[in-house]
Amino acid sequence: MQYYALGLGAALIAVALSVTMRLHLAWPRFAIPLLGSLSPTGAPGGLIKPKYCLSLLPLHGTLMTFFVLSTVPQAGFGNYLLPLQIGAPEMAFPRLNMASFWLTVASLLVLLSTLFVSDGPPVSGWTAYAPLSAVGGIAGPGEGLGRTL
Repeated sequence: MQYYALGLGAALIAVALSVTMRLHLAWPRFAIPLLGSLSPTGAPGGLIKPKYCLSLLPLHGTLMTFFVLSTVPQAGFGNYLLPLQIGAPEMAFPRLNMASFWLTVASLLVLLSTLFVSDGPPVSGWTAYAPLSAVGGIAGPGEGLGRTL
């Protein structure tokens, strides 16, 4: 059940990123109140710069791919339904299972910490293809500390 809650939390954050990007596309001069304090370089005064909006898109995709579409079906259903299907009273190796959950939480927090660093989330996305990720900070926002995180 914890994986379901984690997946739901990641999905809600991804929806917030999607709404933020769509607000920027519909009304480019609309100032989002809390975004200016979240990322003063990417959205000074709450106004999103186009490159920062471009870096939010891969972050949204990474959240949806790794924390919603992969974690919930595999870990959530596997941990909940598999013991029921085989008639086991509990999950095998519960400590290892809990360690994997907390590592998933830690990786989500590290991924979300890219929102708070100075250069923001990486624009090259989770694939890290060489044209955008190899040249470093000159390729765009997030290719410094954001890429490392």
